[in-house]
Order: sequence, then C-alpha cells, then structure tokens
Amino acid sequence: MNNELEGLLVENGLDPEKIREDYFIDPECRILQSKQHFCFNSDSTDLARLCRVYPHDRVCEIGTNNGALLVYLDRFQPDYLCGIEILEEPAKLARLNLDRSVLCKHEIFVGSVESFPEGQFDLVLCNPPYFELPKDQNFVSQLSLRQQARFEKNLDLKTMIVQASRLLRSNGRFCFVHRPERIAQAIVELNAANFSISRLQIAYDKRDGQAKAILIEAIKEGNCRPQILEPIVRE
Repeated sequence: MNNELEGLLVENGLDPEKIREDYFIDPECRILQSKQHFCFNSDSTDLARLCRVYPHDRVCEIGTNNGALLVYLDRFQPDYLCGIEILEEPAKLARLNLDRSVLCKHEIFVGSVESFPEGQFDLVLCNPPYFELPKDQNFVSQLSLRQQARFEKNLDLKTMIVQASRLLRSNGRFCFVHRPERIAQAIVELNAANFSISRLQIAYDKRDGQAKAILIEAIKEGNCRPQILEPIVRE
C-alpha cells in the first residue's frame, strides 16, 4: 500500500494496518477491505455474476459491507448505486471504494435496512448472514465483527425478503445467496412477499460434491416459471 492510499485511509478515519487492498473478480476492480470484518468470498463472486444490471438501472445492496459488489456492477452502466450497511467501519470502506472507482451517482446509507426510506429500485441484492442465532445470549453478546456477518443478529431471512420487496418497483429483481438448507424457508418467505422465482442456481464443492450455496433471482409481483441455471462447481 502506497503512502497516498495510507493517507486517504487516515483521512477517512481508518487504520491502514487493518486494511488490505484486493481485487474482486476483475484485476481492475480494486477493493479495500478490513482484516477484522467479513471479506468477500465465493458467495460474493457468484452473486455478483448472477445479477443482471441494465443501463440506467437503480441498484441497491442490503448489507453492502465494503461495497465490492456495487463497484463491480458499476461496469454495467447503472444510473444509481446505493449500499445499506449497519456497521460503521465497513460503511466507511464502502464509501471510499465507491468514491475511488464508481462513475455513476452513488450513496452509502449507514443504518438498518428497516430505517432506509422507501425506494423504487430495479435491482436489490444481498449476501446475508446465513445462520440463525442460538438461544444462548452469552454467545450472541460475544459475536465478533466477522461473526456478525454470518449470524442473523442484524438481519434475518424474513426481514431481508420483506425489505427487498419494499425497496423494489413492481417487476423489479431481487438477487441473493443463501445456504441450501434454508431453501424451503426462502421459498415460503418469497411467496408471502409476492415474489416469483425467475432463476435458481446451486453451487457445489468439487472436493466433496456437496451443495454449498443457492443463488436466487426473484421478481416482485412477477408471474414466471423458474429457470434452473447450470450448476456452479467450486474448486
């Protein structure tokens, strides 16, 4: 990391010792991310590739973390990119990443998705926490910053789907990734929120052949038959 970048981090209230620079999918898509928070992974990559963004779209990401997916999706010429992030440090990184790279109008909202104003987005996406919270309150109170991205402390599956519907225009697209064992619940909640699944994809691990993730695109107030996409096999 060069001195100019270190200075930029300090100006934005970030500790350069806790930040690293990586690329997301494309070597030209440079992303600053915190070593203490969730870092993008295969789920992030597969979700970014599932998303269909068209010129002039308005795009919102629930739980944007460091904004990596939004930076990547900017290449498809949306009109507006918005990230919602409840944690302050990832929000700072997201704002910095978008300011460095994104050409279109953009915004990072710090707070819960429930407190975000009404929106008329063409696409909402989310890589949410996957695991339900245990009843052990001591465990919940001691969750690390990285663990908060994995357990449903700040966002659960039902809330994610309900809020995505609230933020989307009619016939808008909702893309998300989740654990295969939550697929039945996801379908129930999507139906309750008046979504119709348009595309579904399963990611498998090449080493053991087990399903590791489901990726879903659903249409608000849509009436479509789901297209089952070719499976992803992760190395």
